[in-house]
Amino acid sequence: MTRVKICGLMNHYDVTQCVNNGADMVGFVVDYPIDVPWNLTVEVAKELIKQVPAFVETCVVTGGSVEKVLALADVLHPSVIQLHHQETLTDVKEIAHQLQRRGVKTIKALRINESGLCDFEITDPILAALALCQCNLSALLVDTYSETQPGGTGITVDLSSFLKIQKASVIPVILAGGLKANNVVEIITKTKPYAVDVLTGVEECPGTKDPVKLKKFIEHVRW
Repeated sequence: MTRVKICGLMNHYDVTQCVNNGADMVGFVVDYPIDVPWNLTVEVAKELIKQVPAFVETCVVTGGSVEKVLALADVLHPSVIQLHHQETLTDVKEIAHQLQRRGVKTIKALRINESGLCDFEITDPILAALALCQCNLSALLVDTYSETQPGGTGITVDLSSFLKIQKASVIPVILAGGLKANNVVEIITKTKPYAVDVLTGVEECPGTKDPVKLKKFIEHVRW
């Protein structure tokens, strides 16, 4: 069964709606290096994470230096850290190794632009996936990317590229980018991802989830 991750949560009400509707993981963008609408301070994220029951995983989406990421993990104690910026392969290896010692899993976002290239030191998506699979990660997350928006673009990932990455990967692959209630069933049927990750597709406006969209999205994934 495809798992559901809801990202970009910013308030207690939306966290509760995600939990009550059966989300498997809730994501909080924290201290992200670039100004994005969903960015939380460490203090706010800590209070929201406390609200999440033990049967739902928590994910801190961030980026930056090894020291910064590990410091966030030590303060927030999430289930998972999602690296979603321009970390090097060396950084990813070190972060994943250190987080494992803390009992925290690591996801690395593989962000693909409209030309089919990764925003990573290895620009070929397949070669990047193969290299990252050697970094002790729990999963890869394939997302779209633009120069103005590092995530939450609302643009659907090229599904043929996703399938190639999925075939090459020896670890679970999560699909993000452009997912909504009205397209998620067809996309899951075609790609069978380990999990889907939605942000803007269930929002009223940046930072505020739409309860109806959220409920329908999770229901459609579970169909």
